[in-house]
Amino acid sequence: MEYIINKRFDGEEIKFDGNHYIGCTFNNCIITISSLHFNYDRCTFKGSSFKLSPSMFYLQNVYSLLPSSTNGKRVQLA
Repeated sequence: MEYIINKRFDGEEIKFDGNHYIGCTFNNCIITISSLHFNYDRCTFKGSSFKLSPSMFYLQNVYSLLPSSTNGKRVQLA
């Protein structure tokens, strides 16, 4: 897993899979998740949305992996 530390992302489409984000900031990004092979710690999400692979909806508690500020309206199928 690649570590990405203290990086700022603005208006980008980010694929979370295979990465561990530490102290990163995501402003107005689209974050795509297609597996559970990712991690983040001390990151900030402002105006960002999440796209989940259809297979992710079959996994129990997938929403618990997303930031607490995320509500169902900002999560969509990839």
